[in-house]
Amino acid sequence: MPISLFLIEDEELVCELLAEFLNGEEDINFLGDARDGATAIDRCRELKPEMIILDLRLPEVSGLEVLRILHKELPLTKVIIFTGSLSEETLHTTLQNGAIAYVEKAYGLEELQKAIEAAKAGKQYFSPSIARLVEDYQF
Repeated sequence: MPISLFLIEDEELVCELLAEFLNGEEDINFLGDARDGATAIDRCRELKPEMIILDLRLPEVSGLEVLRILHKELPLTKVIIFTGSLSEETLHTTLQNGAIAYVEKAYGLEELQKAIEAAKAGKQYFSPSIARLVEDYQF
């Protein structure tokens, strides 16, 4: 049975490419996207997706705040962080607030696909540079 997935990404081109990729996956029911944090919160409350792909840099409400709110309201929703920003503090905050995977955009769709598969199986996933941070840093 396909997993329902919602995309939160403010960059138009990235959003369109990801939407096309996700629509092409047979095991994903792509519910749509939001380009800002406030809209994202409203749409996720309405749709209650099983999985979310979330960028951290968003207008109106930051991705971290979106994550905090949705983790409280939809605690069973699996969240994959897909972003260009990386810091130990951000990584720590996302993991504390329920993110199951963290992928840097620079790694592309192949890494995102691995993160989606891991998340569907209930497993954490980190792109290579983030995995090294996780190993080196005690969360």
